Amino acid sequence: MTWAELLERLKAGQDERTLFLPPDLSPEELARYAAGLANHKGGILFLGVGPEGRVLGAAEIHPLQITHALFQLTQGLLLPYVEVLEGPEGRVLALHVPRAPAAIALGPGRVPFWDGSRLSELRLGEARPEPDFTAQVLPAASLSDLDPLEVLRLRRILEERGSALAALPDLELLFALGLLERVEGEERPTVAGLLLAGTPLALKRLLPQAEVSYYFHQDEEGYAFREDLLRPIPALLERLKDLIQARNRVRYLTVGLFRIEVWDFDQEVYREALLNALVHRDWQSLDAIQVHHHQDRLEISNPGGFPPGITPENVLRHPPKRRNPRLAEALYRLGYVERAGSGVDKMYRLLLKYGKEPPEYRLFPEALTLVLYNPELDEAFVRGLAEAQERHGAFSLDHLIVLGHLRRVGRATLEELARALQLPPEGARRVLHRLERMGFLLKEGGRYRLQGQDPLAQRLLAALEVPRTRRDLEAFLGLSQREALALLRRLMGEGRVVREGRGPGTRYRRA
Repeated sequence: MTWAELLERLKAGQDERTLFLPPDLSPEELARYAAGLANHKGGILFLGVGPEGRVLGAAEIHPLQITHALFQLTQGLLLPYVEVLEGPEGRVLALHVPRAPAAIALGPGRVPFWDGSRLSELRLGEARPEPDFTAQVLPAASLSDLDPLEVLRLRRILEERGSALAALPDLELLFALGLLERVEGEERPTVAGLLLAGTPLALKRLLPQAEVSYYFHQDEEGYAFREDLLRPIPALLERLKDLIQARNRVRYLTVGLFRIEVWDFDQEVYREALLNALVHRDWQSLDAIQVHHHQDRLEISNPGGFPPGITPENVLRHPPKRRNPRLAEALYRLGYVERAGSGVDKMYRLLLKYGKEPPEYRLFPEALTLVLYNPELDEAFVRGLAEAQERHGAFSLDHLIVLGHLRRVGRATLEELARALQLPPEGARRVLHRLERMGFLLKEGGRYRLQGQDPLAQRLLAALEVPRTRRDLEAFLGLSQREALALLRRLMGEGRVVREGRGPGTRYRRA
């Protein structure tokens, strides 16, 4: 680094990756700031500079003193490269600090953390805050990379919501949404700004990972149609809706005076799933989001897994965590997402209301796939559920989970239903007790089933009008091998099903 380059860096001021420190710090204080920088993004620590960027000089400090002290104080975890810069105003040491792969603690259980404006401390074991990539300004991004028509689209969305932001001039509106930052006196778009209003050329040049690939599959071999989309999120969601709806079937059920629409894939459900993929994806990964549209399922895959602490087993109950707060906040203000993070709840409720399965999450080392299934429509269950809610009022999500689970598997223990509810057994017991008192459940021998009916057994018996193999029944009912065997054994024990043959030739028929 030349002296002129140093002066330019000092003029720009401190930020998340740049720190100014005076020369009279103790080794312990220097180690705290260096570890704090390493515990965030890494960067450069300029020693011998005042907080306003004025050169104070560090003539008395030898680079080897610094590297030795930091090595000792961090138990060998931090060894920055020290560059000596000399000029007419004095001598400055530039410590090039790499980002630490694991949190560096100093002292008993304390982890320093530099956030760009101050040094704070995390408790040992507490997750380091993930830097918000969508709040950053890319070096090559400029105001001309925003599309005026997309900015107008954002204004129209806000007008439809009755938001006061719609009355602001363009620049003030973009600042209010967090889509612009002022850098060195110049207005420049954040990554969130490019994602919501960038031109196609800007997205291709700066954020090619914003592409979403849509595939339509008529069968399991290959795909019949593909379209790659690289456009701002509002326009992207509109086009994806057009592509899915063009291949989305709807059936109608009459309940009393009302007609219920049951789509293969409910628009609100897949919109929430797409928004989740956009808001929670790892935007620093160069991989694209993929949407695979099959007749019986919709698969949405995005780079990056769940935020730390969230798993498929607790996603319904875990407090919301946002990987990209700047983008999430802008989408909230535009009415696309809810700040409370209730998108998963909404998906569950709408799927179960129409007799479908809860969403399935498949975790991979660097990606997450959400699967929305489209099973055979159970008209009797959907109609019965709608009629029951007319009598009792809208069911809670917990009630829908239990009723839907028992519809699919027939009978289940408290432990099995607690896993489906993602609740501890005591919490699940309260839900089940309430449904028993309402007359919807019956408990027999430690297992629960729907009162007055055994819908899964009825479906299986209907399928056995002709002899079938176990594999045929698993596919027809959407059951695992273990679940299908348990159901068949129970019905054989009750004398309602007969097994014929042995080995691969085994068939089952109604007694």
